[in-house]
Amino acid sequence: MRLAVPKFQFRFVPALGNVIHPGNFHPVGTQRLADAMLDRAKLEPAPARGSGGNWLVVGGSGGFGSAARVVLGQRRGAHTLNVSYDGQPNPESSNKVRKLGSPGFHRNLAIERGLRNAGLVARTINGDAFDAQVQRQAIEAIVEHFDGRIDGVVWALATPRATDPRTGVAVSSVLRPLGSPVVIKTFGGRDDDGSRISTLELAPGSPEEAIATIFVMGGSIVSTWVDALRSANVLAPGFTVLTISYRGNPLNEGTYRKGLIGLAKADLEFHSKALDAQLRHAVGGRAIAVEGPAVVTEASGGIPGVSLYMAHLLDVLGKGYEDPLASMTRMFEEHFGAAGPTLDAEGLLRMDDRELAPDVQAELARRFAAATVGDRFDDALFERFMSEYARTRGFDCDGIDYEAEFDADEICAG
Repeated sequence: MRLAVPKFQFRFVPALGNVIHPGNFHPVGTQRLADAMLDRAKLEPAPARGSGGNWLVVGGSGGFGSAARVVLGQRRGAHTLNVSYDGQPNPESSNKVRKLGSPGFHRNLAIERGLRNAGLVARTINGDAFDAQVQRQAIEAIVEHFDGRIDGVVWALATPRATDPRTGVAVSSVLRPLGSPVVIKTFGGRDDDGSRISTLELAPGSPEEAIATIFVMGGSIVSTWVDALRSANVLAPGFTVLTISYRGNPLNEGTYRKGLIGLAKADLEFHSKALDAQLRHAVGGRAIAVEGPAVVTEASGGIPGVSLYMAHLLDVLGKGYEDPLASMTRMFEEHFGAAGPTLDAEGLLRMDDRELAPDVQAELARRFAAATVGDRFDDALFERFMSEYARTRGFDCDGIDYEAEFDADEICAG
């Protein structure tokens, strides 16, 4: 069947703080942008096949996860197994988006095609990482396709909900402050009069919401996976766990570090430190909590206030802005060579160092203070952010005729 997806469809939702709900994606653009990541990361000469070992990437279809997988393959010669939960194409559906699947499916398809063409093993298990059966499938794949040994895990899972295997009930994380309300500043959709600055007051989360958020985004699931891998005897000597997260910044600390999600991030860091002690004793390994920088991802539009912060951050950092691929490239090249990682006083690997530089944060704080409700938001900043956001859905990719039809069956088959 031939289809066309000529334009990125989205809407701002004022009642939810002008979060952005995307309505579609472009599979050709998504695959082309994944191909571009592979090209950017490519080394000449290429590293020897398998020289980087065997790595499991949990959440490898999204921002940091897909970037880490590309870097591991292209720049370190690693074989990779990805676990992610992405909508699969449904040719029988009358809905165009469901017929095509999801951006994550097409990103995986292109990345694995590129890595396999380079002679590397690259496989995906599509499923909920909280499902014990998915863990068993991953172990079976390691035994069958990765010589029964895994050298490391990149944990880059970013999911708003998960199924509790004890009850079978879906549990959702909640982005709310802790204890007191917080006012979020953002911008809304653009009409003939432009986009305007607005605010939203977020009520504090409940204890039940805090527990749910820690369950979904905390570190217990990481420990569960590592325990399962240890029990299956598939950990290679020196096995490394890297948990990729985001701590936030002074402008959003009310909903991030001092909010419910901050409790979950602290729990992730706690489990990473505990795993570090266990792995050092068991296999001479290590576990490191990595604090990534703020980046534009598929989730960026759905978190109140992130769009305004990212729009200004892109402008303030300019060429110094690191997208997920640039950040993961710098991480592996600067921190995982002979010298080893440089950690801060809390034992964290800070890849958010450029974002949190005092001069950058001072300029962002000045801009936020100057923005008043009802002010017109700068058109150029609006366009830059929306272009970056559209690219996470396969739009705004150079060289693609978005009016042209493509063969849906062909593009979904890879």
